[in-house]
Amino acid sequence: MAFPSTRTWVLRGLAALVGVFVLYLLAVGMFSTVAGQAYKAPAEAPADDKARAVCLAEALVQPLEEELDSLFGWLPNDILLVPRIIDNKTSYQRGVIYATRSASEVLARTAARFGDRDTLPHMLVDATQKNFAYADDVWGWWALYNTEKRYRDGIADWRLWASRVTSEKVKQAQIYNMTTSDIVEVMNWAIKTMDYALGVLNDDKVGHFYSDNVIYYVKGLSRVVDNVIEGLLVCDSSIMERGGRENVEELVKRLQMISIFNPIYVVGGSYGVGDSFWPNHIAAMARHVDVVSNRLTDIRNAMEK
Repeated sequence: MAFPSTRTWVLRGLAALVGVFVLYLLAVGMFSTVAGQAYKAPAEAPADDKARAVCLAEALVQPLEEELDSLFGWLPNDILLVPRIIDNKTSYQRGVIYATRSASEVLARTAARFGDRDTLPHMLVDATQKNFAYADDVWGWWALYNTEKRYRDGIADWRLWASRVTSEKVKQAQIYNMTTSDIVEVMNWAIKTMDYALGVLNDDKVGHFYSDNVIYYVKGLSRVVDNVIEGLLVCDSSIMERGGRENVEELVKRLQMISIFNPIYVVGGSYGVGDSFWPNHIAAMARHVDVVSNRLTDIRNAMEK
């Protein structure tokens, strides 16, 4: 009985690798979640500064940690062309880390010190300037400084700060201090982030085949904004009272609509003019983002009075 030649075995091996790769791509494309993510509030309303610090830290890191822990993990640094092919989930994750970086900076600057002259906690400096600032596409083994390890280190830094918040004067104690002016600063960050998202959506150079990337990138941005704002609402009831219940409820509603926005097939609908037979999903998303930005501005203005 004749055995297959070496060349035949090599071809079979290559065909098997290609088959596994194709199956992996199909699985990632079919089972990756790009809609319906929502803020997970604590079981009980925070009763003291330590609980508020934990609540705010968790609100910040939830979106990023969910992506790291998702079925197929962090995609932007995957090899073998995966990020180019599975671009919706990849774009979403890039939006999440983009907004997480700036949110980490503004929350560290506002919640974790008494005033501008106070120094920032070293763990939050590490989280913002070293770990979350790391490139989103660095690949490596688990023991090396790849993207996933750095981002998980940043998440751990925020949780470490929250765990050390106390009113007692003990070694390595941290403080939580979110004043009205601090809330206004966080609102300004949220407004700037959503205005940036609106600018991305309004770019008239976005083509039909790139419109889905833009949609899901903006969804990633807005997910972080949603989490931070809803975390603040849990920590401070004055936002609802002073900002207006109608404003707050419409804001949260629109952020949730952005989260569930997930067309079967994204089309630009003659984006340059908007008079195509096809729908314009970018314009539809821009409408929600614009309402979010307006409601945030109303709440911010009310908090400033």
